[in-house]
Amino acid sequence: MNATVIDDRRRLVLPSEFAPKSAVTIQRIDEDTILVKRAKPSKVRMVMLLPDVKTFPDDPAWEKVEHAFAQASNKGLAPFEE
Repeated sequence: MNATVIDDRRRLVLPSEFAPKSAVTIQRIDEDTILVKRAKPSKVRMVMLLPDVKTFPDDPAWEKVEHAFAQASNKGLAPFEE
């Protein structure tokens, strides 16, 4: 455990085991306690290959749903003025 003083810009000098510009997480435990941890990179990576869709099929039922989405999202907007 190291004791140190925070500088005028509220920076904290970490031990040399932390590489410069390394990612850390800071968690407040209580009013007087914070916990600084090395942020571990996520090992889970997923790649999804999607087909190239150039046009969508005509579907009148889905177009009604899209129209309802558009109407709902435009409710709070001011009217367009040119």
